[in-house]
Amino acid sequence: MTALSHLHHPSPHPLITWTQNTAIFAVCVNLFSTALANLGFALFLLLFLAVCLSGQRRHLDVQNFPAGFAVALAVYFGWQVIGLSYTAAPLSYGMETIYSDRKILYILPLVLLFSGAEPKRRFLVAFFGLAAVGMLLSFALAAPFVQQLMTHSPLKFTRSSMPLGPENLFRSYATQSMVFALCAFLSQWFASQQKKPARKWLFHALSLGFLVNIATVTDGRSGYVVFLVLVVWCFVLWRGLKGVVLGTFAALLVGAVAFTFSSSVHDRIMKGVTEIQGFTTTPTETSLGRRMVMYQTTLGIIRDNPLFGLGTGGFKQEFSAIAAEKYSGWRANPAGDPHNQYLFILAENGLVGLAAFLSVLAMILKYALKSGTIYGKMAAGCLLAWGATSLFSGHFRTFPEGHLIAFIVGILMISRAPDGRQTNGAA
Repeated sequence: MTALSHLHHPSPHPLITWTQNTAIFAVCVNLFSTALANLGFALFLLLFLAVCLSGQRRHLDVQNFPAGFAVALAVYFGWQVIGLSYTAAPLSYGMETIYSDRKILYILPLVLLFSGAEPKRRFLVAFFGLAAVGMLLSFALAAPFVQQLMTHSPLKFTRSSMPLGPENLFRSYATQSMVFALCAFLSQWFASQQKKPARKWLFHALSLGFLVNIATVTDGRSGYVVFLVLVVWCFVLWRGLKGVVLGTFAALLVGAVAFTFSSSVHDRIMKGVTEIQGFTTTPTETSLGRRMVMYQTTLGIIRDNPLFGLGTGGFKQEFSAIAAEKYSGWRANPAGDPHNQYLFILAENGLVGLAAFLSVLAMILKYALKSGTIYGKMAAGCLLAWGATSLFSGHFRTFPEGHLIAFIVGILMISRAPDGRQTNGAA
């Protein structure tokens, strides 16, 4: 640690702090309320604009701004705009498709505001605290006597047209399981920061609670993927490239143990296997069965338009026409997304669009790992986890998960040394 780390820095202006706190509020409420999240995002952008128009813009960390990432974003969105010129979809629908990708743009103002360590930690404390409360409430709602009370209660609470339950206190069971998987690791990091044994054990217990919850209560296979990817990532941070092999072995071992000894995990995995095996014959629509139909049809679309794709916004119209002609029953239902981020981009914007999107992810990894700080490594691990879950969904585009990863990356990706320079591993 250099002597620079002991330099005193003046407290940030209240406008800067309020803007940071509004961003933290927005991403936290995003986990359970669209209305509050949109309010928070709007307030954040207004406050950030006020910072830019005032003398407080000198506190923005323009020196460490990730210009390469901004260029990659411009190329990605630029290609989507070009895709409007040859799509068969209405222009308004194509614009909506581009708008759904807006979440990743939040990274640009966030990196200017959150390059210091203190606001990053403030975000992690708020995010972890909210998740911990949610985890404890989830267990409480799962208790048999509470379930019985809710069943017979004249008051009915719902979320997304489903009864509110222990598995969907947050936006969905997928969101909840992914957040809990992240916090199982974040809890271990907080434990490592504690000096008192009692506090260490408290965070270890919370970490165990998150894991038990996603294994027994929250029905979200996305959480399993996030957890296993982060297991591998921890080994990579420990042993470098050798850690990939060790981490993969550890993840397989953890998965095998969970599958063997957790009836909940076993049943969810086997249910998925059954849905995949029977998707061509089952009379009722299933989650993974629906995905298999979408994957088959989408791959056909990609084979016909490999380089440039259908054009921005063209997926829904093309998929729905093919499904109506080729299938019957639930398999013929229209769809606007194949539940795979990469197949969607390939279908609409071709190999060129996918290359542009992957370059955006690559630039995020580059800048996150460039700092050498634990915060950048956290951002990189979360990005890799989202990249894996997006093989089965569009988690960079969906409202809660898309905003969550954008804010995690934007807040944690860039770190500056005490003298204002980009940090490195030796700082």
